[in-house]
Amino acid sequence: MRTSSDTVEALLPVRRKPAAIAETQAGDEIAARFHTKVRKAVRSFVTSSPRAADLANVFPAAAYVIASKSAPLADIDKATRLMLDGAPLRDVARTLGLPLWLRRLPPEAFRAALGPLPSSDMFTRRIANHLPVPAPESAFWLTSVAFAAKGCDEYFALWLAAQRIFTDQHRDPDRLFAVLAAYAWFSTADRTRGNSLIVTPWRPEMAFDTAVCAAKSWLNRVRLTLQLRDGAVTDTWLIPGEVNGLSFQPLLTANDILAESRAMQNCADQYSDRVARDKCRLFSVRRRGVRVATLEIGPHAREPHMLAINQLKARHNLPAASEIWQTAHAWLATQPELRRTQPLSSPDRPLNAAAWTSLMQPYRASKDGARWLPAKPTLEAFAILDDYMADLARRGGVSSWLFT
Repeated sequence: MRTSSDTVEALLPVRRKPAAIAETQAGDEIAARFHTKVRKAVRSFVTSSPRAADLANVFPAAAYVIASKSAPLADIDKATRLMLDGAPLRDVARTLGLPLWLRRLPPEAFRAALGPLPSSDMFTRRIANHLPVPAPESAFWLTSVAFAAKGCDEYFALWLAAQRIFTDQHRDPDRLFAVLAAYAWFSTADRTRGNSLIVTPWRPEMAFDTAVCAAKSWLNRVRLTLQLRDGAVTDTWLIPGEVNGLSFQPLLTANDILAESRAMQNCADQYSDRVARDKCRLFSVRRRGVRVATLEIGPHAREPHMLAINQLKARHNLPAASEIWQTAHAWLATQPELRRTQPLSSPDRPLNAAAWTSLMQPYRASKDGARWLPAKPTLEAFAILDDYMADLARRGGVSSWLFT
């Protein structure tokens, strides 16, 4: 059985062609599989000696680092001497700072300087279950796994490595997986504000679609706490009141809406942006102080200047009882005015920067600043995060109203 101490030559079939021919073919064939920006350098390296060609065959990552000079020159010189002396492959890899599990990745995987990669015994054993990776997907896969370890931990990196979402490579992993990584990290960060906003924590056994939906829901709750601080929205549109034993109480703040969502086990906490942009108002329907339904008021479907009931749901988003519907309509009938002119533009309600800084502080402290997340919480920044989350949903074939 081969071990990590195998030399380069031991991993190759017996040579049967003259050395000059073999070296020329190795230089042309192997170099052609590397990225164009390093192809010339790789060809020069693999034709410099038979052992260089052998290294490129059995460990393309090492050949890439040496040829592209993407490691300290002293380390490259030492690794080159070890290679020429026929040293064990693990010694060459250790000198270049490369984990041996990279051996199974093809030349197409290496397009940019390799940052820190997971190398623990646990990771090395388990990543073998997700290799080899198809050559066209390998570069995006590798950079994504590297970010997953950086943005969360090795368990999250192993989970991401197993997903089949890497066919479309035209996205930066640091931005594509930014929210997902932060959500996974906060899932185990007990006693943090970010953790308290998670309903379904990430775990290594979680299906991809479940994780993406849970991360998007978490992002929406984060936005809720930034958008609807006390006093941000004061216009209830309709007058609160009580009819036939049911009271109708407006939900205008993050705390109010989060409490309603927790008690009713519904998705009221996903409506902060609609409330902040004056697209709707939410009311808690209660009988003697006990919550029995959640009501959404918005423009009438055919008469946009008139207010109407858009949704009325009982606990767990189940349909409300007919008596609650009848009472809700009776409450509307008591309103002195149901006409409301829609604003030409959304109101200026900036996100709470101090709350964003405080909420993300534990994550940034653990992740060297977590520069893949926006420094300031603006609506434009959240729109970009939403766009990347929608791309993840598309890649994973996730079908959910959260992305409509």
